[in-house]
Amino acid sequence: MEADTPLTEQAPAVSAPDAASAPGAVSALESAVARHGGPPAGTALAFAHAGADRTPAPHPAEEDLLRRLPATRHADFRLGRAAAARCLAGLGVPGPVLAEGRLPLFPDGVAGSISHREGVGVCLAAPRSLARAVGVDLELLDALPLRAARLVCTERERAWLEPGPDPVARLGTLFSLKESIYKAVCSRGVAISGFQQIELRPEACGDLPGPAATVLVAGVLLETGLLRSGRSVLTWAVVRP
Repeated sequence: MEADTPLTEQAPAVSAPDAASAPGAVSALESAVARHGGPPAGTALAFAHAGADRTPAPHPAEEDLLRRLPATRHADFRLGRAAAARCLAGLGVPGPVLAEGRLPLFPDGVAGSISHREGVGVCLAAPRSLARAVGVDLELLDALPLRAARLVCTERERAWLEPGPDPVARLGTLFSLKESIYKAVCSRGVAISGFQQIELRPEACGDLPGPAATVLVAGVLLETGLLRSGRSVLTWAVVRP
């Protein structure tokens, strides 16, 4: 997730998964993207790994932002901006990616979103001629305990979630999809105060390869999708012009 989103602050504190195992799990997710495809046409997706060679150096203006953050957030910030630099390079657009409140501020003409999880950063971006807004989220499927369902899910979603197989992984998928939708909708200036304002159909959370689903949230129509591999999930949401 991108740090400090209001939706995430509603979730209970949980122990982080073993950080040493997470990068390998997400690397497998990258391979799944290569095999099955990822976000829709017209978007660019890029990853960055902690400790990897040739990680793009932050733009000087991004370094200025970094100095204002607490030291505990520096590694995630660098990973997110490294992934964003790769996305922008794929689109042929120079950086930097700055900040507007809690959201990353991409260059004019580009819609973008950043997420990071346990030593991996990911960015989704697109020209605004093809996408008015995008959201992306990277999670480990067991990041939340099942008791968090009362904060994440509507009553209809809980009725689908709790009797089904592997409810913790299904909850993690719902959580991640809602994070992606939240980022895309809020970048359009629409206020979302809680997870329950976003209700997803069960078919939006199916198995590999990730299904495409259209979701209407607060009057905003989004193309959503997901890809799961092992205990990791990548989700996205795109608002078309």
